[in-house]
Amino acid sequence: FWPRVRSKATLFERQVRGHTAFAMEEQQCESFRQALVRAGVEPRYQALLEELVGRSADYLADVSVEDLQGRQDANGVEVTFPVARGLVRKLQAQAPCDKTSEHVTAFASVDAVAACAVSLLRCSSAQEEGGDRGGLVRCGIRGALPTAGRRKVLVVVLDQSGSMAGAMWRRVVEAVAGVVTDELLGNPRTSVAFVVYADAAREVALPKTTAELQALLLSPAYAPRGGTSFNAAFQLTRAVVERELARHRRDDVGPKDVDVAVLVFTDGEDTSVKGRAGRHGVQLVDKEASSRAARAAGDEFREALRRTGAPSYVCIAAFGADHDPEQCQYLADRYHYINRGEVLAEVLAGSLGVLLHSAGQCSLRLHLPPGAALEEQLPDTLPLDREGRLDHHIWLRAPPGTLGLVAVDVEVAGSSVLAGSAELGRAFEPDMHSFEDHLFRVDLVALRLRRVAKELSEGRGASLSPEQLQALRARLTDAKDLLAETKGVAGDASLAVRGRSALRERLREVEGARERLSYALGQFDDSDINDQRKIGSVAIDAILRDAKQHVPQGQASASLARRAAAAATLPAPEPLSAFGKDFTLDAYSCCDAFELASQGDALFFRLADVAPLADAGFASADMCEGLVGYEAFELLSAGGRRPVRHAGRQDGFTHCGIPLFATPGHFLRVRTLLPSVLAPMSPGGVYKPGCSERQLLSLLGRSLAAGPWKSQRQAVALLHQARAVHAVLASVREGPATTLVDTAVAEAAAFLEDGAARRAAGDLYAIAGAALLAEGWEEARLARLGDALAEEGLRRAVATALRGAGDAQRLYLAWALLGPPDADDSWMDEALPAADAGDLVLSGASNFDPFDAPAQLEALEATAPGRARPRTAGAAALLATASAAPRGGQPRPATWGAIRAQLRAFARATAHVGGVQALWRCVDALMVDDAPEHGNSFERCMEEIRSGGAAATLRAAFPDAERITAVAAAACLPDLEPGAMGLRLGLAARMREVVARRRALVCKYPIVGAEFPRLDGHSRETVAEVWGAPASPTDPVAHRKASLRIWRRTMRAKLTATMREALADRDYRRRGGRFAFPSPLDTFIPGLHRRTKELHNDWRQRLGKSTVGDAARAEAVAEMLLRLRWDDRDDGARTKLSHIVARIWEGLEGADLSGRPPLSSALWLHDAGAAVPGGEVPPEGFVVPPLPMPPRAKQTDTADGGVQSARGHQAALPRRRPERHAMPAAVVVAAAMPVGEDAARAAMDSGLQAALEGIDAQVRRQMERFADDRQAGSRFKLPLSLTGKQRKAIHLWAEMRGVGHLSFGYRGRRRLQLRVAGDREQAAQQADADFDWDAYASDEENVDGSGDE
Repeated sequence: FWPRVRSKATLFERQVRGHTAFAMEEQQCESFRQALVRAGVEPRYQALLEELVGRSADYLADVSVEDLQGRQDANGVEVTFPVARGLVRKLQAQAPCDKTSEHVTAFASVDAVAACAVSLLRCSSAQEEGGDRGGLVRCGIRGALPTAGRRKVLVVVLDQSGSMAGAMWRRVVEAVAGVVTDELLGNPRTSVAFVVYADAAREVALPKTTAELQALLLSPAYAPRGGTSFNAAFQLTRAVVERELARHRRDDVGPKDVDVAVLVFTDGEDTSVKGRAGRHGVQLVDKEASSRAARAAGDEFREALRRTGAPSYVCIAAFGADHDPEQCQYLADRYHYINRGEVLAEVLAGSLGVLLHSAGQCSLRLHLPPGAALEEQLPDTLPLDREGRLDHHIWLRAPPGTLGLVAVDVEVAGSSVLAGSAELGRAFEPDMHSFEDHLFRVDLVALRLRRVAKELSEGRGASLSPEQLQALRARLTDAKDLLAETKGVAGDASLAVRGRSALRERLREVEGARERLSYALGQFDDSDINDQRKIGSVAIDAILRDAKQHVPQGQASASLARRAAAAATLPAPEPLSAFGKDFTLDAYSCCDAFELASQGDALFFRLADVAPLADAGFASADMCEGLVGYEAFELLSAGGRRPVRHAGRQDGFTHCGIPLFATPGHFLRVRTLLPSVLAPMSPGGVYKPGCSERQLLSLLGRSLAAGPWKSQRQAVALLHQARAVHAVLASVREGPATTLVDTAVAEAAAFLEDGAARRAAGDLYAIAGAALLAEGWEEARLARLGDALAEEGLRRAVATALRGAGDAQRLYLAWALLGPPDADDSWMDEALPAADAGDLVLSGASNFDPFDAPAQLEALEATAPGRARPRTAGAAALLATASAAPRGGQPRPATWGAIRAQLRAFARATAHVGGVQALWRCVDALMVDDAPEHGNSFERCMEEIRSGGAAATLRAAFPDAERITAVAAAACLPDLEPGAMGLRLGLAARMREVVARRRALVCKYPIVGAEFPRLDGHSRETVAEVWGAPASPTDPVAHRKASLRIWRRTMRAKLTATMREALADRDYRRRGGRFAFPSPLDTFIPGLHRRTKELHNDWRQRLGKSTVGDAARAEAVAEMLLRLRWDDRDDGARTKLSHIVARIWEGLEGADLSGRPPLSSALWLHDAGAAVPGGEVPPEGFVVPPLPMPPRAKQTDTADGGVQSARGHQAALPRRRPERHAMPAAVVVAAAMPVGEDAARAAMDSGLQAALEGIDAQVRRQMERFADDRQAGSRFKLPLSLTGKQRKAIHLWAEMRGVGHLSFGYRGRRRLQLRVAGDREQAAQQADADFDWDAYASDEENVDGSGDE
């Protein structure tokens, strides 16, 4: 044996010692064999290892690669280097822990190598084309790298040069912000940095959220300007990478465990090296020198990344036709060309998105036997997916009969982390029409497409003859034909083929590549008349570059292929009974559970209207009858993007829901599909093990609540759903001896016994569903849980209805609920949702007086302690609350009774068969056995389940009205602790406290004149504390119509928003509308002082009308009672508001109010001895004259109180056009456009200068003449044919020449004008239009609303 540096004794000496000491001990021999088995060493290598170490297991860890390489195994096959290294690492993994420190040090430098799967499929003769006669072999490589402990450094580098200004910069920022998520920014294992560069580079200080990052990059501080310097970008990026690697090194993470990804966005070539000066004094770019500088900077940057020792990957995404593809390809490991905004979104969501979320990059190294060769060059690097998995294939050329081992090493940062091998002689042709056969065809077509792209790229297309182009076109057509059968199989829901979803996804990738290649080929083929679109050479070059690269299949395709392969290894499913076949028949795939499981598919219950909540549960989810196979659903719903509807019907389903257990073999397929099924139903659309499975509890609770009475099919479905949910949750471990079932049942038990846990529970449906899985819960316990669920549902419904309500509204509702014990309770029998329930109104009780209410409560408590029923207003509030749509995915009140009854019925059903586990055994046996005893037990359970119905009323959910009252009243005041006093006495004390505080506040801030009371710190909160909430329209739709009507009629008049709101409220009242306060203690009137002041100013300034005297004051009070928001059904409030408006009006008139007592600023508090100054309170039916007209001409009073001009029509206010400001010397057309000659000159880089010089010569001369003449008010319209970059260049040119410039229009109609300010603009500014006051004030409008549009 070769001498070992790390060992003092040779391996030969150890072998001798081993033979001498243990040759005769049979026990040692057996121990040696067991050590090899534990290490995973194949039997054919055991004899070789026994020869080396003499059956001494202690010396296995000392075997080196050199000891094994070149020797032969038991089959006579030579051991290659990768195989030897794999064996050594397996043996070292089993090394005993008591080795000397010398050995430990030596072994620590050797990374652990995991195994990867290598599969070989040979191309059949029928599938070969002309160039494949030598024998093609597809070598599949699949493995997962250990990602635990790995870190990532991601640097996004954005081109901030002047040519990126405008829509391009916004589009790039928004697209990047769409994939750099908040989760990525907050990941402690990922370092994210942003660098922007122009002539110089700077780092962006990252905020905490993506939204803040987007706003920062779109701010003026980061507006694009200047040229393009790749050297500056790479130097700063290098410093950032080295800084982040040092930070990870401080956390004891070496460079080999950190993946570095650099993503560069640019729209132009390097312009850092300047040459001679051009027109206008701008230095021109030396393109050749700039390109050399960029390449030198790129070389230095890549060398610096290599020296760090970290695996790195550089990607460039280039925009527009001005960049240099060769330069971008040279500078990056991967180059993307993006010519449209939608392409940017596709690339970011696809390959660049993979880069952002990849676990790193790896490379392949192959060892091929003699006679075998690579068909394509291996890529330098390959991306791993998020979990560190690699799923790739390569093509080998090996004639039939070629033997030997194909060994594959997967390396990261120069170290091998995965290794695998396969015998080339064992390569086989896949079975016809199998999944492997169809996938082989698709990959073979992808290979042929890459060959076509390579020939087009090397031949540069234009140099190819028409015959060659026609031959290439024929090959593309043949590729399409070869995919036709696979496409038909993948698109048929009734065909029994495994992995149809994987085939469809892979077909989508390959067909997309074929379409792009066909499009590029058409650019060179003049005879192609199918597509007349033309693209530039840069775009064609980018398409061909991308098309000839062999990159791994997409993550979705790879994941689906792995799932299909895993399904093939599962044991065969169990045959079904007659009942099982009938019940599990899928109408879409025409297969039962056994047939689908044989294809790797499984059945799920249908689901519709799914809206997951942010934390857990659903805002909505409807359980549909029937089952559907997952593959059929994926096909018919286009991957879940559209609903599946029955023929001739509009209803359908949108998701796969709870799985069907059916048989153990079928459930194995369910578990492979479950992550894909649960992902769309999980918060954020991401599957999270242990959390997403809980969503099934919520769906089970919703199925339990469906009713109120269950049909036979619904009852059968409920039992099967409960069985499947139990099986799924029991397979999720949460501890050494705990499953998710145990956790869910424990949460249901805590909900029943602990009030704090009850309030903290998130999803009540999930609690109900968990109760069905509890073993040993008797009927009484489940009945108590049903009562607890109904009470908690009512508490949450009342709390939701009172969200945002103040103390006054809560006190009023509690008073309305705590009525006399003999109040009518017939409202409990109304079906929910009640048809005439309406919205929750916390006002309108004529017998509620906040001053007398506490005494009433105390009197009731004295006569009927602890007993209460709702008053009429309280019953109406409860019905309105129970009829409203619940929020947060809580059970609907109409289902509370059904849940309560179904829980008891389920307890009886389980008691009949002997418990929950016995029920599952009965359900399972019925699916595979037609024995009568199983059917009889199952039918008895069905009868019990179907007997558990309940009406959709509150009486079905609660034992009596007093219990409803206690729960709802406690929810009104959650912080009230009545103790021994009881709810009524506690409410009375709280009401006295609130009324006293409100009385003190409204008296502290009274109405003394025209000024608003001065609060100590004026804010929304202080206003609400003093006066409560404002009144709202009782008919919001009618009020909205009134607002729109007033806006249309006054849109050309110069009116304030407050005046328009007042006129809208007045119009609403005239048409029968009313306002209502949330509670009798609320009294805030928005705009009271301002609206009164605007009416006063309007009368005096516009109308010239007298505002002095009792009559004017009375008319103003009547007008303001129409314009203000208050409840005009309260006569006391009418009197008090009239007092207040009159006092404000007198203050506006300048009357001396020093001797007048102040008025309390609350409508419910009546001041003693107060009277309306100057006359009586205007009656409710007082007719307010229409708004008078402006005095523009000689006027006479009209019969209806209006003003008419001498010309015979009502005068109108002059209409003012929106002001059109004179055009300044330079108009800024975008937030990022430089302002001023110097700034524009600095922003005019070489690319923009070239674009300016590329404009038609005649147009350039006209521009120069226009700038020289500068005629006031003149305009010059430039042609539509200008490109976006030319328009940008003209904007900068105009800024430099001091000429106004303005762009307008959209896409193909985008126009650009040059302007000179002058008389034309002033004339346009002085133009006005008349406002039609005749139409506004005429009586032609229908007051009853019949004329509403």
